[in-house]
Amino acid sequence: MNFLCFWLSAFMSVSVRGHMVSNKGWSMTIADDVRAEEGSFTVLPCSFTHPDTHLTLTGSVIWKKFKKGEIFKCPYPGPDHSQGELCENVRQRDGGNRFRFVGNFSNNDLSIMMEGLSQEDAGSYRCRVELNIGKFGTRRGTGLEVEATQGNVSVVTGTEGDSVTLPCIFRSWDSHTLTTVTWMRKEPYQHIVTFTAQSQGTWTTGHGGNRYELIGNPDEGNASTRINQLSVRDNHTYLCLVEYRSKPDSQYLIQKETQLQIIPVKEPEPTIVICQLIISLLSLLFIFFILIIMFIIYRKKGGYTQKIEHTTSLKR
Repeated sequence: MNFLCFWLSAFMSVSVRGHMVSNKGWSMTIADDVRAEEGSFTVLPCSFTHPDTHLTLTGSVIWKKFKKGEIFKCPYPGPDHSQGELCENVRQRDGGNRFRFVGNFSNNDLSIMMEGLSQEDAGSYRCRVELNIGKFGTRRGTGLEVEATQGNVSVVTGTEGDSVTLPCIFRSWDSHTLTTVTWMRKEPYQHIVTFTAQSQGTWTTGHGGNRYELIGNPDEGNASTRINQLSVRDNHTYLCLVEYRSKPDSQYLIQKETQLQIIPVKEPEPTIVICQLIISLLSLLFIFFILIIMFIIYRKKGGYTQKIEHTTSLKR
C-alpha cells in the first residue's frame, strides 16, 4: 500500500529538474523561469531533500515573493503525513484565496498553484522550509512572467466517446532546448501525460497510454494534443507545460490553460426502452399474424383449385 501511494504521488507531481542548491545534506530544486498568461492559473514547482534524521519532522512550508514577503504558508507533516490534508486545504493569501498547495509530501514536493494571474503577479518567488531540524531555501527564486492575454481562456467541447484536440500554442523560448510537453489536470490536480523529445524530431509518450496523441509540432510552437475515447471524467481544466532547458540544471516552463467540456451521450430511460421492446414485439407478432393469414388463404385457394380440376375431370 505504501508503495502504491508513493507511485501515485510521483505520478501526480510536477517534475522539477531546474536550478538546484545544496548545503550540508539539504538541497532544493526550483524552475528558473515560468511563463503563463494573464487570467489563467500557473504552477510554481519546488522540491527538496533534508539531512538524515530520526526525529519526527514538523514545521512549515513557505513561499515568498520578492519585495512583497510571505504569500503562502502551511504546516509540514510528520512521517505519517497526518497533517498533509491541512496543507492541501490551505488557500491563501493576497485577499483572494489564489494560492494553494499542489505538491506531495511523499515526494518532498512543495509546489503551489496560483490562480487568476494578473500583470502584478509577475516577479520572483522563493520556496522555503522551516523544520525542527533546520531551515532551508534558495536565494535565487523562480521568475514568473505574465503575458498579456490574447482573449479568453481556450474552451474546447467534445462528445462522450469521441475525440477532441486540446490546443497549446506558445511562443518558443529562444536559445534553449525543448525537452518535454506535459499535461496536468487542475481538479483534482493530476499528471496526465508527458511527451519527451527524441532525436530527429520524434517524441515518445509516457504515462498517458494510447488515449493521448501529440498532433502539433512543438518545435514550431504547437503542442496541441488529442484525447481519444472521451468520458465524462475528462470534463476538467487542463494545463499544458512546455519545458525548455539551457543546461543540465536550468529549467524554463511555458504554461497554457485549456478548459474541456464533455457532452454526455444520453442513454434511453428504462420506460422508453421497455416501450420500444413492446412495440418491436407487437410488430413481430403482427407480421407473424399476417403471414399466417396469407398462408391460410393460399392453402384454401390451392384446395379450391384442386377441387375444380377434379370435378372437371369427372365430367369428362
